[in-house]
Amino acid sequence: MIRNSLYIILISFVLLSGCAKTNTASQDVPEFTDAVAKALALQKEGNFQESLVWYAQALKIKETPQLRNGAGAALLSSGSTEAALKEFDRALTFTPSSPDIQANRGTALFRLKEYDEALDSFNKALSYNPAHAQALNGKALVQLTRKHYDSALILLIQAQKAAPEKALIKYNSAIAFEAAGLLEDAEKAFTQYIKETPKDAKAFNGRGVVRMKLKKYAASAQDFDNAIALSPTNGKFYYNRGLLWQKQLKYTDAIKDYTRSIAYTPDNGTTYVNRGNTYFLLDEKEKGCRDLKKACSMGLCEKLEAYKNINSCIE
Repeated sequence: MIRNSLYIILISFVLLSGCAKTNTASQDVPEFTDAVAKALALQKEGNFQESLVWYAQALKIKETPQLRNGAGAALLSSGSTEAALKEFDRALTFTPSSPDIQANRGTALFRLKEYDEALDSFNKALSYNPAHAQALNGKALVQLTRKHYDSALILLIQAQKAAPEKALIKYNSAIAFEAAGLLEDAEKAFTQYIKETPKDAKAFNGRGVVRMKLKKYAASAQDFDNAIALSPTNGKFYYNRGLLWQKQLKYTDAIKDYTRSIAYTPDNGTTYVNRGNTYFLLDEKEKGCRDLKKACSMGLCEKLEAYKNINSCIE
């Protein structure tokens, strides 16, 4: 069975919300303007830790909501989500009606899986700016986690209209189309995204899963090959390609990819289930039982019990 969890939902893009904007008095201090400029430049380069050093320098001279929000964006991009949330909360004490900061706060809360609070922040952002693309995108992600696929699609279409240049929204739209069972639409959305972002392994993997469901097996295999070439240590990609081989009764190839998947993602019990079942299809019962027992030790015992019921895998 193909698992949607193999898709990785991208977090909505983080807005800097005018970090460089300061009042005239602060702009007259060279140390301040220099620190802000360096923080922004380093952040744009993706050097978030160094950027934070310069945000701290600027904030010692003058605290502004733009700088707090910028520091929060750098923290969020570097994976320090809880610290980022504190910065956004501090920024909102200055400007609670900022849609950008509210949207950034929602993004941080989404990452922390605080979905109710995230939705509240996204709704606040949209109350101030109904066409705020990041808030629309973020709200759609909350709806996706709740399996409200129709609502998610409506929001993502609105987000695309508001920010057609943002490739992330196309990716999330593909996720929503696939979840809603609109496989042809999902394939099209993934293809559009891949044209704009051709080095994203997750997108090739996502399209490969969709094409497997559409029984476009050759195209699916090519997508998984591309995903693996771009990210050769991602066990989920080998798992999906193993599923593809198994669907085509290519059991030996499936075993090889399940084994690769286990090497890179050893905590995925489902891979042991699938490899164990495939071993049985190859009449290698001892190996099959060993895998199913391993899966059972990880909490997945259904397949093992089924074989026990037909007098296989008996202790």
